[in-house]
Amino acid sequence: MTTDPRETFSRSADRYLDSTDHRTGPDLMVISETARALQPRLTVDIASGAGHALKAAVPFSAFGIAVDLTAQMLKVARENLERAGLTGAGFVQARAEDLPVPHESAGLVTCRIACHHFSSITDFLSEVRRILAPHGSFIMVDSIVPSNSEAGDFLNRLERLRDPSHVRSLNMEQWLEFFRKIKLPVSSVSTFERVHSFTEWSRRVLQDEDSLRKLEGEFKNAPDHIKEEFRIEQDPDGSVISYTDKKVIIVAEKR
Repeated sequence: MTTDPRETFSRSADRYLDSTDHRTGPDLMVISETARALQPRLTVDIASGAGHALKAAVPFSAFGIAVDLTAQMLKVARENLERAGLTGAGFVQARAEDLPVPHESAGLVTCRIACHHFSSITDFLSEVRRILAPHGSFIMVDSIVPSNSEAGDFLNRLERLRDPSHVRSLNMEQWLEFFRKIKLPVSSVSTFERVHSFTEWSRRVLQDEDSLRKLEGEFKNAPDHIKEEFRIEQDPDGSVISYTDKKVIIVAEKR
């Protein structure tokens, strides 16, 4: 059973601020460069988390809005931007599938490493299309799983063990089909690999040792082809050091 994301993120917001997986990455440069080129009057960052994506876009936007389901995350995002001297932003608590943002008002919309928590990708993308201004850009970044169903099911199952608010990571073909269905034209697609430190990744959400041992055991006992697929690294005593997955950056433009 999926847990309400507010339960997860209310207690772990500070760890998302310091998370290597969230505060770094080539996708942040894509967001920054796109915002610089567009100079949007309004940037909306959906499921903003600790605010890293909005922090990349706000310097080139007249105004930015961080939207997140969790009040504690919005507090952390506000503090993150303020420490960087960025004050041109507002903070709104709302669902990604029901955005309190006017029609065709946003020149840039971003959503970074969050879609796997959403209950309805169709409703989410419909809202993105609704709030995007004509010729506005949408940048979506998220984890993707291999098209091989066994490998995809493995990673989704372990993500849910770590974080019960995880719904589903999609594969590339599924993402592109969602964009086609919602009639949001994709202008570019790129991927990059992310090596996750097992300790940092697991303890970002999990804190009790029994759950951590169970999660690590799933990695240790994975079939060899799964270990190869995700480049699961172990030290000489068998402890899991890291695994590697892929992120996709999809840029779409409203015509």
